[in-house]
Amino acid sequence: MEIGILSLEIGSIILHIENDFLIKVELIDDILEERECGIFTKQFKEYLEGKRKNFELKVKINSGPTFKKIWKHVQKIPYGSTKTYGEIAKELNVNPRVVGFAMAGNPLPIYIPCHRVVGKNDLRGFSGGIKWKKYLLALEKK
Repeated sequence: MEIGILSLEIGSIILHIENDFLIKVELIDDILEERECGIFTKQFKEYLEGKRKNFELKVKINSGPTFKKIWKHVQKIPYGSTKTYGEIAKELNVNPRVVGFAMAGNPLPIYIPCHRVVGKNDLRGFSGGIKWKKYLLALEKK
């Protein structure tokens, strides 16, 4: 397994790559030493610089069909936009709680932009923490 690390002022993004597939993205509060990992760190840097709106990476996700369907739908939320859990649930004809569980179980935050999924009246949770969600949403608004 290879590891790529990008460091920002709020923490680090850790990319886990196995056999040339991105398999996991971690958002942590600690600032780690950066580690290049080819196209994976390159594309995430481009995203963070506002130069990339969509990723072109090979990924491997182990999950059931319902979560995969939700994640694929979330990937269609345009850069800089948000949708509510309820809107996604209605569009896919699933319970909003299932959408919430899918977002909480997302192994590839940023690549699958679950930070763009918000509550009806507030931001709601995020696997990397609410400060990461606010940071990513603000980044996309620039």
